[in-house]
Parts: sequence; C-alpha cells; structure tokens
Amino acid sequence: MQKKPITLNYQDIEFAVVYSGRRTLGISVLPDSSVVVRVPFRTSEKTINRIVQEKAAWIIKHRDNYRKRGNGKITRSYLNGESHLFRGNESVLKIEITKKRFVLFFDSTIQIGLEKENDEKAVKSLLYKGYKTEAARIFPELMEAALIKHENQPFKPTGLIIRSMKRRWGSCSNKGVITLSTELIKLPDLYIEYVIIHELCHLKHHNHGIGFYKLLSELFPEWKSVRKNLRQYIQ
Repeated sequence: MQKKPITLNYQDIEFAVVYSGRRTLGISVLPDSSVVVRVPFRTSEKTINRIVQEKAAWIIKHRDNYRKRGNGKITRSYLNGESHLFRGNESVLKIEITKKRFVLFFDSTIQIGLEKENDEKAVKSLLYKGYKTEAARIFPELMEAALIKHENQPFKPTGLIIRSMKRRWGSCSNKGVITLSTELIKLPDLYIEYVIIHELCHLKHHNHGIGFYKLLSELFPEWKSVRKNLRQYIQ
C-alpha cells in the first residue's frame, strides 16, 4: 500500500505526514525546525490532528529551540525530562532509580535506570551504550533490506562495522568493509538508508566521480535533498 506524504497544519504548526508500515505514530522535530509525523497507513487525519494537538506544546518548544539556534549545535543535558534524538524522534529521558542499570527506547521516551538520578556522566554513558546496542541491532537489518531491494546490483560487502565517528556518517574500505557511525541511530531511518546506499555504491566506485553519482541517482533518486537535510544534523 502506498500513500503520498501530505502537509497539514494545526494552529501555527505545519507538519508533514509520512505514511509507512510502522505500528505506532512518531513525531520528529528536525534541526531545520520542520515537523514530521510518521503514521501507519490507515491512520485518519482526525487521529493525526488529535495527536499533534496533544503534543503541540512539546513540538513548539523543540521547534522554537531549533529556530533560535539556527544550524548551531544544541547543547543537551542528561537530566530527567531532557530530550534526545532516537531514530528521528525527540525522545524524553525518563530516569528511574534502580540497583540494576538499564536503557529502553520508545518513540517518545527513553527510559533509563541507574543508582543516581542526577549523575549526568552516568546517564550519558548509559544512553550511548544503549545507542550502540540499538545500532548493532538495527543497522544490519537495514543493510540487509538494502541488499535485497537492490539484489540486481552485485553488491558484496565483506563486513559491517558500527562505531563512534564524530566527523563521518559512514565509510567504505578498499577491502569492501562498510563502517557506519553509531550517531546515525539518532536520525530517521531514511538518513540511515541513504548512508548505507551511499557506501554500497562505493563498492563499485571508490570515488565521487560521474559513475558513482549516476549509480547513486539510480538507486536513491532523492539523494540530493536527503544529503542537504542530513547536513543540518551537527554531530
């Protein structure tokens, strides 16, 4: 089932609605201050507007924060109630005092359990450990999906490495090993898929020449707009 994205408005909030096979509704406020609502295919506009209305204060807060900072880097704390990105969603930290540490990710919340609520260093460490775990689970699935989707291409990566990279989203070695930055787990899947396709294209073209961009345009026609938006995420 295919449904084209649409644009709706609630008061002064303009938001794009993207339909997909997901089971839950998710709201993302992007660094360019645009708002994206991702919903299951059969979700009615009435339901969408109701959810946006309920989240209006939260949306406006984060949208306006981005507008104030322009494209500058946002400084986030690691305290209860602060928001952090996860798969494109501004997810609120819910910190619980427990003897056993844990981190659980949901569409709008990140639940963290640790011994002290206001230990920002410990919260950050646990959060990023969770990011790495989720990346190790999700990135191989997205890589496999990309390989299946483009099985007509002789893509044969020799390995997938997931690690922290502050200056690059991904890379492809001369031996065919693709490396993806853990930071990508913060972004919507569309951007992760773009980086994966980008690096797969490097398996055939180890440069950014005409052949590379011809193949990238064939496999990911919207790459220019996606790359432009990706640059707005400051690592």
